[in-house]
Amino acid sequence: MNLLKANYLSFFDKNDLTNGIYGFILCAMNTNEISPEANNFRLNRIKKVSKCFRLFLQFGFPFMILVAVFQGVLTGVQAKPFEIAQGTEGLFIVRTAIVILWGLFSLVALLVWYWTSLKFFRFLEKGILFTTETARCMKIVGFTFFAGILAELGVYLCNPLPDKIWPAVGPVGDIATCIYNGAFFIFLGWLFDEAQKIQEEQELTV
Repeated sequence: MNLLKANYLSFFDKNDLTNGIYGFILCAMNTNEISPEANNFRLNRIKKVSKCFRLFLQFGFPFMILVAVFQGVLTGVQAKPFEIAQGTEGLFIVRTAIVILWGLFSLVALLVWYWTSLKFFRFLEKGILFTTETARCMKIVGFTFFAGILAELGVYLCNPLPDKIWPAVGPVGDIATCIYNGAFFIFLGWLFDEAQKIQEEQELTV
């Protein structure tokens, strides 16, 4: 306290403390004033990029689904008929029903992935970054990859058709890629959650 008082008394003109000495103090003050503007610029940039990703996902993904459905129908039309072995008709019906159920489960997982991804980007558009909501979205997206793996493996194993096709699995990629993507998104969700908790603890400490 005595040191601060001595430094204050050393100024011949006390207005220098607010007006600045040769502009040096004003420069320090201006640096503090520019900082929020720089943060707003970064936040606005995040919002714009997130909106671009959200629009691409919102309109591009349904288009890709329509293309995939068209290819599936075209493949089914061009497929050669096959004969069911005598005495296995009941097993064929059961396995076909199981495949349909696994297919519906895969569709639900895909829709959850799509809806949650859109929700995540909408949070980013609003400037909501490291929060419980964004962390939850990341975790759900990660779990949908594992759900996709389970569903398409079920379809492959229960497929009664003689010519089985190894599943693509999940929204994109093969099994190894989906396992990595699922684990990565779950880890990011956990990281977002921990960062938000650390920030809350620091605010309480201050």
